[in-house]
Amino acid sequence: MPPRIHIPKDWKRKATRALSNLNKPGVAAACFWCGHQYRIGEYCPETEDDHLLQCSEYPKEGKLRIQKRKNAKPIEPCVGIIFLVGKTLLIDRTLVSEGEIYGDFRIHERGHATYWETLKKTGLVPQDSEYDDFPRGRVAYNTKTEKYSLFLDRCILKNKSVVRKIITELNLPTRSTKTDTDRHYRCFRCLGRGI
Repeated sequence: MPPRIHIPKDWKRKATRALSNLNKPGVAAACFWCGHQYRIGEYCPETEDDHLLQCSEYPKEGKLRIQKRKNAKPIEPCVGIIFLVGKTLLIDRTLVSEGEIYGDFRIHERGHATYWETLKKTGLVPQDSEYDDFPRGRVAYNTKTEKYSLFLDRCILKNKSVVRKIITELNLPTRSTKTDTDRHYRCFRCLGRGI
């Protein structure tokens, strides 16, 4: 049985603070540990994990479990969205079986703009930037053809080692994954060149 997180001695104070934060306008959820407020539309398991990893009051053993879960390589392929910021690859993913149904496709539910805001809050990307400033992409799974489409900005596609890393990170089968460009996934450099 995995170790449990022990409830702090001041749990009543923490619970009261979290509950009082829920009564504030525009607040959808609150962190039990520190009272952090999640605005409406902001809360999801990924944003909660991102917050708890930074929360000074969240127990270390809990942070270690979250980090271990985030670093675990899934066996099942994933769909997701991708950013390349400098040399840093940032991927938000969902197992294919849990992907949102969109016509004949399974896709990752969260969009680039929403994920970018989460990345800004965690300090992983420049605060004064917009999501379309950087190369990005998406992986979708076609349920009829049983093939994966990896749509990437040309700035990513030209770097074969980054493409291989994306395929590995998302556990995509190379024989049934097609890489291509898409007009939706062009950074400002590609737009400026008219590519």
